[in-house]
Amino acid sequence: MIEKKYSFSIIRVVSLVLIFALPGCLYTKLMTTRIEKPTFTYMGSELVETSQNSATVNFLFSAHNANEGGLKRVICSYELFVEGKKILTGNDILLSLNPKGNTDIKVPATIAYADVFPVLGSVIRRLLSGQKTISIMIDAVFSGKPAIYSEVGKEQQIFFESRFIKSADIPLP
Repeated sequence: MIEKKYSFSIIRVVSLVLIFALPGCLYTKLMTTRIEKPTFTYMGSELVETSQNSATVNFLFSAHNANEGGLKRVICSYELFVEGKKILTGNDILLSLNPKGNTDIKVPATIAYADVFPVLGSVIRRLLSGQKTISIMIDAVFSGKPAIYSEVGKEQQIFFESRFIKSADIPLP
């Protein structure tokens, strides 16, 4: 009877040690692993919707996170330009990146044709020459101090900034 009681308490102790040690091992691994900054690739743009007053466009990016944990608190900000003149700004779009792989990112922008007024002469010349699009330049910045996270909620911060300046042809009404 004493042996059963003794073996039962050993099982309890071993179980408790495993319960507390495994998250600690993960934390130790997380803290000793070299954290890599994510990389971003511009994939293009897609027209979502057009109306008489505006066009909604998604600028498409792909982010690669090589880390074992996902990244949260990644921020995207952007500015749109036509012929060198700023027509739209988007700030602090919050993103999370999947662990150990790629994340598709859509950066939405609704471009009001009235905002293109500063370059109206260029737009009219394009329409009169038979062109059906206007070239929009996006200046996008992915940045922040994201935290790498694991299933147990442990975090470690890293800093990065990636900038893209690309152009896309947007249909005119």
